[in-house]
Amino acid sequence: MPLQTRLALLLAVLGATSTGCAIYRRPLALPSRETPYVAVLSGAMPEPITMVARHGWIVANLDKDKPILRYELLGGASRSTTNDPFRSFASEDVALHGVMKGDRAKIAKVVACLDVETPRYNEEHPTYFPMPGPNSNTYVDQMMRRCDIPFDLPATAIGKDYRGVVGASVTSGGTGVQLETWLGGIKLGLTEGFEVHLLGLSIGVDLWPPALILPVNPGRLGFDDR
Repeated sequence: MPLQTRLALLLAVLGATSTGCAIYRRPLALPSRETPYVAVLSGAMPEPITMVARHGWIVANLDKDKPILRYELLGGASRSTTNDPFRSFASEDVALHGVMKGDRAKIAKVVACLDVETPRYNEEHPTYFPMPGPNSNTYVDQMMRRCDIPFDLPATAIGKDYRGVVGASVTSGGTGVQLETWLGGIKLGLTEGFEVHLLGLSIGVDLWPPALILPVNPGRLGFDDR
């Protein structure tokens, strides 16, 4: 049986299974504008890949009197401002994957890092490939690892595990390591659990919070990301 057929059958089975299971998702709510924060979000991609792919971005709030900053790769990685951090070009299925709160100096340090690393990303990755990457999720994952934003994108954020032809790194959550090739890889972490990656698709077990990692949206069955 061809590999493409096997993957299609696997996705169909997992999708059917997921419809009968609950996922306890984090509420889609950000702190008040009085609170400095950095947050990681994603939205489901439009048809025909809605069930198997998501697009990620980062938002940062430093000052209630100024617009929220938004870091995203659309054509190229860039910083913009927004009054709607939940806006998604893809669909209404937007998820929040973590919020880092702190004093203004702490969040300003993260923002300064994002401002430095965003143009560096464009220099390092002048090309774009939807699968396995580099793409918009590769950018978000790299920003999280380089700027100490300790969250994880969901399994369906294809491109988050791209490390080139062969590469290794700490996980974006900061408690594990992963080894990746262009075709596949593995991730192992104290909280991230164990994942196997194949052509950008992920399957595995998350240890904390407990969940099954699946290559269909929302990317996990069980409790939402920490």
